[in-house]
Amino acid sequence: MESHFFSAMSQWFMYLLPTIVSWVQLRRGKTLPLPFGMIFFSNLFLGWTIVMWILLMVNAFGYNPVPWVAIKVANVLQGSGLGGPINVPQPAGSFSSQGQSCGQCGGSGAMMCSQCQGRGSWYTQPTRADEISQLQSCGSCMSSGRIRCPYCGGARA
Repeated sequence: MESHFFSAMSQWFMYLLPTIVSWVQLRRGKTLPLPFGMIFFSNLFLGWTIVMWILLMVNAFGYNPVPWVAIKVANVLQGSGLGGPINVPQPAGSFSSQGQSCGQCGGSGAMMCSQCQGRGSWYTQPTRADEISQLQSCGSCMSSGRIRCPYCGGARA
């Protein structure tokens, strides 16, 4: 009976591992691409799908794989002829993404990180008199302040 209990507990631990890792990351002062509540409820209700569990686990470590995966899937579909041309929303007066510069990043292939607003790293203010400021690094852009353009995939035109 006890071995069944520990087996069930270890299965629940593995199932909820993305939520546990996210909670630990937040306690350590790290930033997450998704809010903790979204990770928890997605893990609780959709974690049984292996793809969702993997995506949540990657998010728990501070990476956002969704733009990268979407661009890769779009490129595969476009290259195989299964999908038509991919229309990326672009501001007025910009060039199309077919051999010309991207309307979102201006052809540089990178954009300002939305998680840290381009800072890359910052100091947290101490909350008590005996604390010192801590340097925090952005996990989304790896402290560079820039991320790969999610619209063109970083392809410079």
